Amino acid sequence: MNIFEIINNPFGTFVLGLLVATGVGSIIGLEREFNTHHDVAHLGGLRTFTLIAVTGFIVGTLAQQTHVYFLLAGLLGFIGLLSTAYYIQALNQRLGLTTELGMLLTFSLGILIAYKFIQEALAAVVVITTILSLKEQLHGIVKKLTQEEMSAFIKFIILALLVLPLLPNQTFGPENSINVKDLGWIVLVVLTFSFGGYLLLKFGTPNKGILLSALIGGLFSSTMIAWIFASRSREKPEYGAVYGAGIVLASSVMLVRVFILCSIFAFPVAKLLLLPLSLMLFTSIVPAFISWRKEEKAQTGAIVAGNPLDVKNALFFAGLYIATTLLMYYSREWLSESMVYATAAVTGIADIDAITLSTAKWASQHTDQHRMAVNLILTAIFSNSIFKLSVSLIRGVPALKIAALKGFGLVIATGLLYLLLS
Repeated sequence: MNIFEIINNPFGTFVLGLLVATGVGSIIGLEREFNTHHDVAHLGGLRTFTLIAVTGFIVGTLAQQTHVYFLLAGLLGFIGLLSTAYYIQALNQRLGLTTELGMLLTFSLGILIAYKFIQEALAAVVVITTILSLKEQLHGIVKKLTQEEMSAFIKFIILALLVLPLLPNQTFGPENSINVKDLGWIVLVVLTFSFGGYLLLKFGTPNKGILLSALIGGLFSSTMIAWIFASRSREKPEYGAVYGAGIVLASSVMLVRVFILCSIFAFPVAKLLLLPLSLMLFTSIVPAFISWRKEEKAQTGAIVAGNPLDVKNALFFAGLYIATTLLMYYSREWLSESMVYATAAVTGIADIDAITLSTAKWASQHTDQHRMAVNLILTAIFSNSIFKLSVSLIRGVPALKIAALKGFGLVIATGLLYLLLS
């Protein structure tokens, strides 16, 4: 009898579930043991959580063999036990609920495993352990939050969990190419990039310099970074090469953004873009890193984080997306193919994300046009890169111009070579 035959028989299934439950309880228990061992009143550790997970597994297994009421009785009994333990702890002035909730979740995970939701239980244990282990970091972040940032976080949760699910799944426009719920997702994606970049900038390394500002600023707008850094290079010409490296690095974030957006809205297009984007990313990072290493000690003030949740900007982007979608549709209907690419190039100068989203959504509805979608997105990337290179050459100091030429020159050459050979 091989290992698969053993696992697939009833006893083997039970043993496998028991081992998984033991592992799940051990992981959470190890975290609790490590973080609460100094507290003489700590409620449980490695052994306790392991036994709780195993108990939950056994209760779930017996419930399947008897009646669901057995599961209900076991769960209520465990909650009663926890409530008693919490009451005793409260008498000793210990009012935290974290460990008790961790125990209840561990018991529930044991039940999930008994019902063969093993992958779901393993995913949940990763989330639970991460949250439990980040106590100090989460408390530190909360202490640093301002009223504006807390309000922004609440608005973000409301938009993501309450407003978005209520949007109708209704289409309009030519070929029903625009969907109301999709517009909601687009706004949420833009807000996520913006809010995530803001938090990284606020809670990142204290010694924020050009590199960090470029990488995080690239989440907002790499074109904005090119404009700002080129201007700053005139104020501090000695940092020209570093500013140039920063512009190229910010633009490399744009390439990552393009891949993520395509993966969300048209994964087949993202797969076709993976190779050219990877090559362009590599050819932008290497020269930028070389320029950065030459001026490794150069540091300067970071870009101001700005509004933590710029809803107006996200709504403006949604409008830009609609305009780009209509523009690309009518150019495909009325103009020649070469003019369609010209339209993509012009649109790409204004905003690369809008043309990426519009083209990805169009390609998801026209599965025979994936290759054209890839070429349109690459064309927009080229025009956007050329525009940022032009800004660097016009507004930057000589050292910045050289760094920008190396980075963008290799990126554009690599992309064009891929188009010619594909």
